[in-house]
Amino acid sequence: MKSCKHEVLTLMQPKKTRLRCMHCHLTITEEELGSGCCPECLDVHKARRKDFEKIDGPDTGTTRYCCEKCGLVVEC
Repeated sequence: MKSCKHEVLTLMQPKKTRLRCMHCHLTITEEELGSGCCPECLDVHKARRKDFEKIDGPDTGTTRYCCEKCGLVVEC
């Protein structure tokens, strides 16, 4: 099996700020939130809850790249 030379690297997006529901503790991004209410609370409890706390993603100060061919993640 040939070894991958990682010739095509793609810059990966930094981790985004996430929101955690104050009631069921579901953690979700703002883009995934969509309607503005917690989908877990709506599905399970039939309640439209909009109480969230922001959770910052870890600021590691590293840049991440992904090899297009083999999927290896390189941090620098």
